[in-house]
Amino acid sequence: MKKQSHTSSFSPSLGGGWGEAVIAIDLGGTIIKIGLLKEGQLVDRTEIIAQSASGLKAQLPELEMAINQMLKSNQLSVTEVLGIGFSFAGLVDSSKNRILSTNQKYDDGPDTDLVGWAMEKWNWPLFAMNDARMALLGEWQHGAGKGCSDLVMVTLGTGIGSAVLIGGELLIGKHFQAGNLGGHFVVNHKGSACTCGNIGCVEAEASTWRLPTLLKEHPEFSESLMKNEEVLDFRALFHHAGNNDRVAKEVLDHCLSVWAAGIITMIHAFDPELIILSGGIMKSSSVILPALQEKVNNLAWMPWGKVKLVEAKFPDSAALYGADYLVRSSINK
Repeated sequence: MKKQSHTSSFSPSLGGGWGEAVIAIDLGGTIIKIGLLKEGQLVDRTEIIAQSASGLKAQLPELEMAINQMLKSNQLSVTEVLGIGFSFAGLVDSSKNRILSTNQKYDDGPDTDLVGWAMEKWNWPLFAMNDARMALLGEWQHGAGKGCSDLVMVTLGTGIGSAVLIGGELLIGKHFQAGNLGGHFVVNHKGSACTCGNIGCVEAEASTWRLPTLLKEHPEFSESLMKNEEVLDFRALFHHAGNNDRVAKEVLDHCLSVWAAGIITMIHAFDPELIILSGGIMKSSSVILPALQEKVNNLAWMPWGKVKLVEAKFPDSAALYGADYLVRSSINK
């Protein structure tokens, strides 16, 4: 287990209501983040390596150890914790706090009783939410979306996720997938096959997992300096595009157009005032944001004005802040 730095000191002497602590878990496919929050502040966090192929149940003992160590190092008793906020990269029934569907990671998730696990180990309630929605809650309460009641958050990474807030309420839907599938809006009905089973999704046309194939399919790839890269990722793509590599520039332009098409569809569908962009690809936000903003301004139907595109304030920890808000707001209903 890799211990991360503390962000501030923690005083366990303050109890009751919003003064109590919350444990936040962000279960990713590669890294699992665990945070301790107090009064809206992330006061401690740790990370462990995800073993998603082995299943969720196999990971629970390590999660338990990490949480118990966090309690010990912060001199915090079990009774001073309100509960666990659990963020998961898949479809989640947020009323019953259980995983509904996964995508080739933690395939035993739907059969894992997370609520029972938290109650048995610590006598805490557990509140679960899709990771994109959880990150949106964090950015809405503490980050780039603070003060805005109508927004869409889009995560550009290995895949492409989305979440929607309308009138200060998360868009959930009858089957818990409303607003979550922006990465699977079709932008090219004659395009590439997606992992979801559809054709020409935003994710299938311009995501991290799709990028190597996009580059290799370019007729001039053998003449590009991209061919010398061990890893064909967006870091390399932005680097070579910045050096006027023709293949890199054309593939990047393709990706920007695909992302813009997906975002414009979300604008037309959900009528937000603000689009928050997050994910690993946004490390190149200085290129991405102005390019997408220009495309949105020119192509989206917005007779009332312009939707602003902004970068997430907490790209690495928004879901932890969101988990804290979810627990507190659920308990205080």
